Amino acid sequence: MSAAAAPALAGKRVNFVFSERAYADLAGIAESTHRSMTEVVRLGLALVKIALEASRNGHKLVVTNSEGLPIKEIVLPE
Repeated sequence: MSAAAAPALAGKRVNFVFSERAYADLAGIAESTHRSMTEVVRLGLALVKIALEASRNGHKLVVTNSEGLPIKEIVLPE
C-alpha cells in the first residue's frame, strides 16, 4: 500500500437518494455546524434512536424554551 492510500474504514457503505430540498437541508446543516454530511446523518440517526427509545418507554421528546417550558413535542410517525 502506498503512503498516499487511505486506510480502509471499518463499517458499511450506504448510498442515499435525497430530494433536492432534503439535500439542500443536509448541506446547509453540515455547513452551518462545520460537520460533514456523514456526521449530520449520523447525528440524525442518533436523535431518532433517542426519540424512539423514549417513546417505547412512555416518555416524550420535548423542546423547551430557556425557562424550561415546553414549546414543541417531537413525535415520530410509526
